[in-house]
Amino acid sequence: MERYIQINPRLNWQALVREAVNRRKTLGLTQKQLAVLADVSLPTLIRFEQGKSSITLENSFKILRMLGLLEEEWPLKN
Repeated sequence: MERYIQINPRLNWQALVREAVNRRKTLGLTQKQLAVLADVSLPTLIRFEQGKSSITLENSFKILRMLGLLEEEWPLKN
């Protein structure tokens, strides 16, 4: 008989945003500098740091990747 482990991952978005802001400040980057490095607009970065849901997942990933908070290989390898 097979057993399955049910995983219900929950993303604490506010905690992730707080960590991103802390990481940006630790790295000594201004919001404008990070926006340029992540290839997003300054208003987009500001909305991200405010935890707004009006930012696309793609732009969120760009910011998180630039801060070293998201690693992924694309295309995904099996």
